[in-house]
Amino acid sequence: MGVSTLFLSTAIVPFLIAGYRVVLRGHGQRKPTDIPLLVTALAWGLALVTLAPTVQAFESTLVPSLGRLLSNVCTLVAAFGLLTLASHVSHVEDKVRPKVPIRLITLLIVVTVMTVMFFASRPPSGLGIFTGLYRSQPTLAVYTLVYATYLAYAVVALAALALRSLRGARSWLRLGMILIVGGSVLYAGYLIQKVVSVVNELVSGFPAEPFCASAFATLDCTFAIAMPAYAVLLVILGTTVPTLGPWLEHLVHGIRHRRSLHRLRPLWEILHEAQPDTSHATPVHPWSPSWPGHIAELLYRRVIAIRDGLLALQPYRDPTDTHEHRRQAAGLSDRRRAAAIEAADIRAAVHRRQHNMAPHEYVPSSNATIAQDDDLDSEVRWLTLVSDALARSEPPPIQR
Repeated sequence: MGVSTLFLSTAIVPFLIAGYRVVLRGHGQRKPTDIPLLVTALAWGLALVTLAPTVQAFESTLVPSLGRLLSNVCTLVAAFGLLTLASHVSHVEDKVRPKVPIRLITLLIVVTVMTVMFFASRPPSGLGIFTGLYRSQPTLAVYTLVYATYLAYAVVALAALALRSLRGARSWLRLGMILIVGGSVLYAGYLIQKVVSVVNELVSGFPAEPFCASAFATLDCTFAIAMPAYAVLLVILGTTVPTLGPWLEHLVHGIRHRRSLHRLRPLWEILHEAQPDTSHATPVHPWSPSWPGHIAELLYRRVIAIRDGLLALQPYRDPTDTHEHRRQAAGLSDRRRAAAIEAADIRAAVHRRQHNMAPHEYVPSSNATIAQDDDLDSEVRWLTLVSDALARSEPPPIQR
């Protein structure tokens, strides 16, 4: 994988997250975490874009190694935003606000020192690689070490905040904190390698940053290029999973409810046709546009209608049909066999109801207990099996 491809493709993720915050959250009430997350996502996306070799080649025509400076500054801004975001998660709001100005002043001081050191040096044109220059131009070494020191502080503080929140976190928030800790560990490895290589060049003169044809060309290239990119991706995902996770889960539930609503249609239709007065739910096309919450309500109403229909149909169900239906369902799995028996019993009862056959005292068939589920999801699963069996079967002959 090319270095530019890796950086630019990774940058898509934070930009999409920023767009989600602007577009989808723009019409609702904003949370205290929205602005820090937006700043973090935009800054890290710009950091990856400005550091991509193809973009750096253009930036260097304006100022030599300008892409390195811009990317490093954007990374520091992203670290500042992440610290603020993590503080909102692990602290009370009143304890977060006093720390923001102090962190902002610290950031401005670091950026100022780096900018002065950068322009006091003679950085090379091209990709902003300072290899071989740290010893002859100590200002570049100061620039790099100040940058690494601030990031190291931010990474350690971020990991500490995430670990502190991990203990009481649940579900998606817990997963987000785990991703942030993992990203912090990867970035810490990158920073350690960076500081060691710079100090080693200052002492021995050995080049600190080798040229990398690809992100995984050598172990040093993996630490210098691939590790920070993947660390950024993990941290960005960790900050958005607590928000996007429940939304995606809600969407998946909506899709599953639509499918269940569609599968229940044969059962609902046969009961509604036999007894329109008891199957009171209005037929709804299961794939029409609707919010997941509305689909869940329609599914619940359909289950209630099916319950009413089955209750009204009980006097017409004859347990003497059960043996023949059980024989027809032989070879299926236990639950599917029970559903096939239930479907055959329902068809026979509907036939009696439609032909005005005299109802008799209802005696439950042997599979009736299988349908008595304790929760709605279990009942939906059972009823969909029965409905599927109804859709596959033909009305059995009934002896009068």
